Amino acid sequence: MARPGGDGARPSALFLAADLPWPRDGGGRIATLHILESMCRRYDVDLVAMADPVAEPDLQYLRSICRSVEVVRIPFTFGRHRIRQLAVLLRSLASREPYRVRKFRSARFEAAVRRQLAGNRYDVFHCDQFGALPYVRLAPAEAVTTAVHHNVESDIYRLATEQASNPMRRLFAANERRKLARAERLELSAFDRVFVLAANDAELLRDLGIDRTTVIPMPAPKAPRVAPAQGAPTQSPPPPRGHRILSLGSMSWYGVADGLLWFHDDVLPAVRAAVPDVEWELVGPNAPASIRRLEGEPGVVVTGYAQEIAPHLQAARVGIVPLRIAGGVRLKLLDFLAWGLPAVATTVGARGLDIPEGSGCFQRDDPDAFAAAVVELLNDDALWTRVAGAGRDFVQRNHSAASLDEAMASGIEQAYRTHLERSAR
Repeated sequence: MARPGGDGARPSALFLAADLPWPRDGGGRIATLHILESMCRRYDVDLVAMADPVAEPDLQYLRSICRSVEVVRIPFTFGRHRIRQLAVLLRSLASREPYRVRKFRSARFEAAVRRQLAGNRYDVFHCDQFGALPYVRLAPAEAVTTAVHHNVESDIYRLATEQASNPMRRLFAANERRKLARAERLELSAFDRVFVLAANDAELLRDLGIDRTTVIPMPAPKAPRVAPAQGAPTQSPPPPRGHRILSLGSMSWYGVADGLLWFHDDVLPAVRAAVPDVEWELVGPNAPASIRRLEGEPGVVVTGYAQEIAPHLQAARVGIVPLRIAGGVRLKLLDFLAWGLPAVATTVGARGLDIPEGSGCFQRDDPDAFAAAVVELLNDDALWTRVAGAGRDFVQRNHSAASLDEAMASGIEQAYRTHLERSAR
């Protein structure tokens, strides 16, 4: 096998994605896009991506960075294809295969991958997100195999088992967790290197017997700046007027709805008692009925999908990430910190980012403590300014495109060495 780029030629990579990384309207898509962009800076990349068949995808940007782009439509979203997905779920209950794997099985996607392999030689065969992992079996013998495992799925279902109040949902989560742990162990062991987004996910995978991992930092968006007076240093934006709280991101995953409803039921009443004119805006696509029902409640605005998030970030005083069930990292929290918007998150909501206390974010799991931190940031300008500045400094030091590129390059170099060792056996 030729070492990727070792002869001076630009190497090539086949990039399989379980969700088309465009538009940038959800944490998973944004993470996949960052990884794709990083790989495109070093490789000629052919992208084959699954996409839910909702509307004609906009591929202009992806085609500008990739050598080729092919999209295979698969109805994998539960909310949009409930009857089909219920049938898939029921079939998975009678098998050893978890629903989270079975829903992404597609003969058309496999055929698209085989077409690419028939016409090209690849140095790297890359699978991004859990649904793409089983297709590693198609990788040619000469290619280095890498994967990005955005979340440790079995651990998410562990949290779901602990938090679920519905006995049937708790039973399903426990069963899915066992099957997912087995699937993660089997699927990830096939790769020469596995990239994860958080150090604690690498530890969880080690418990499953997967130790060939590299942690990659997600880049934060560029922060806005206030134009300084002539001769003065660059400044961060001042605290906004008003008392608006912002939650941001796709709400299709039921763990997100669980966290938002926990905030509404257990935290927001205490905030309202201290700050009667508080407003809470929920920005993001795919809000389920349980969230849409909040629209019209005094002080609650369910905005839904927003083409541009900057105006909503600019109007907010505090960002919240109230998750109790999640894995990986929350890119919306990086949005808050980069913008200079202080945030309050649960420890699950802030996991994987290693944010020092008060450096843009306070971590609180108790509802009263969460509410108290929100109220302080709503009312105390000096605290707000200090926390906002510390958050900006944190993301500038730790979350750049250069740091992602360095980690990816290091991980692929380790994958190359592993591949040689495995090929020699």
